[in-house]
Amino acid sequence: MKTVPFALSEGVLNLPAAVQDHSINVLKFADATLVITRAWDVPAGDEEKYLSQQLGKIKRNMKKVVLSEVADSNIAGIPAREVALRFENQHVMVYEKLAVARVDDHLLAFTLSRMQPFDADGDAFWTAIKAGLQPGG
Repeated sequence: MKTVPFALSEGVLNLPAAVQDHSINVLKFADATLVITRAWDVPAGDEEKYLSQQLGKIKRNMKKVVLSEVADSNIAGIPAREVALRFENQHVMVYEKLAVARVDDHLLAFTLSRMQPFDADGDAFWTAIKAGLQPGG
């Protein structure tokens, strides 16, 4: 049986080739959290609809939501759509940047959350994260 390597922090797990990655990765930094998710059920051309649905969920579930305009961006050179937002969650203001890109047959979403507004250092950190992806099979 052919296997496909799947990288974990603890090592590489060899899995049957038929696997489809639906994982959610939560990566903690000193002053931020990066969440990486995948959406397999979004047809090509429906990326804006998906992004609108995700933002709608935030508007319904959080308080004091403020969104920037959705803008063109990229994740490691892959065309993406990006939005900056802030909202109140349990009386704490959260600041986020969200970028969504189509990678082959699914969407890849990066969400960086902080407890303080994005400044030059925060923006540089976000840019480095998006540039840090090395696409590949």
